[in-house]
Amino acid sequence: MKIKSALFTLAAITILSCNQKKNGYEIDCNDQKKQAQNQFNYQNYTWTVFSGQGYDYLGEQEFIQRLNQNQIKTKILHITCIPSPNERYENCGEIEMNRLIEKKFGKNFIDSLRYIAKQDFAKNHPEEIFSYEHCDKVSRYPNSTADHQFEKIETDYFSRYPSPAKYIGKNNDFDSYTSCSFIITKNGGIKDLSVKSHFQNKKNNIFEKQFNKQLKDFVLQTQWISGKINGLNVDSYFNVTIYYD
Repeated sequence: MKIKSALFTLAAITILSCNQKKNGYEIDCNDQKKQAQNQFNYQNYTWTVFSGQGYDYLGEQEFIQRLNQNQIKTKILHITCIPSPNERYENCGEIEMNRLIEKKFGKNFIDSLRYIAKQDFAKNHPEEIFSYEHCDKVSRYPNSTADHQFEKIETDYFSRYPSPAKYIGKNNDFDSYTSCSFIITKNGGIKDLSVKSHFQNKKNNIFEKQFNKQLKDFVLQTQWISGKINGLNVDSYFNVTIYYD
């Protein structure tokens, strides 16, 4: 009985200790919220940028400048994608301050500043060449959509340049292709074009020059659409790859 009593007491102490630890996290979180509320009431605004995997850094400095113009300071907090058992008690002050700022300035206030900040970046860096991923999701190929442009490119290419009768089709999972990389300028022009071919069956190497020229001509004769950053035309990279059966 004494052993059972001792075990029961030990278990009770353990449970109580865990609850106290959990309550400690919660108390600290609430204290951080109150501190943020006090700072907000004294118009000491600080917006926290939570950065980590997937965060879009384009125009970050311009975004900070836009916030400063509205008397809002900033801090950058790097977060991890690894979950924590006490995650809901973390960064409580920063989250609360962000919530209060959005409530005061409007739900779309921050998003509108980010939008303008990206435009500021594009205007401030006229020589910048942007990646395809950084640009707006719009088709670069005429009479198509962003989701279907590559299919349409390949369809239009083969309607103009059918595969030669002597071309040997693939007999395994390895691809043969001709690929072209280039820059679409903000005015719709093409520069820095390079093209190469790779054939799974080396007997098809006799078509390398022909296929390279065909894709080069196809690219140069197409009226490409400039990439955009929040609606502003920019120079951007683009790739076209034609796969052969």
